[in-house]
Amino acid sequence: MQRLFSSGNARLLGKKSENSQKTLRQAEEKVAGTLPEWDEDVRYIRQATAKLTASNKNFAKYRDSQCEFLASLTGGGAGNVHEIRRLACISELNNRQAEQLRDTLSDLPLK
Repeated sequence: MQRLFSSGNARLLGKKSENSQKTLRQAEEKVAGTLPEWDEDVRYIRQATAKLTASNKNFAKYRDSQCEFLASLTGGGAGNVHEIRRLACISELNNRQAEQLRDTLSDLPLK
């Protein structure tokens, strides 16, 4: 039976974290690509695009800080527990953010 905190689990979570980053990037690109098609005045489209860029940067800072904090709560945990917890957090927050971004497009009236 594989131990919960094995290096294999850390590798698996590393891959999930990478995949969640790709999913998030795709969602960000989809929103950025859809905003110009929004049925709204150009100035509001520009404003929303700028705010999306700022939001993406702020989210990345928040995610990294939050996941480092969460990982620190492992204290002197054995093995890869710190990294496993950090990677699991990153994956979860990336996927949540991607879902929120996709949801924002669902009600956006397009030209």
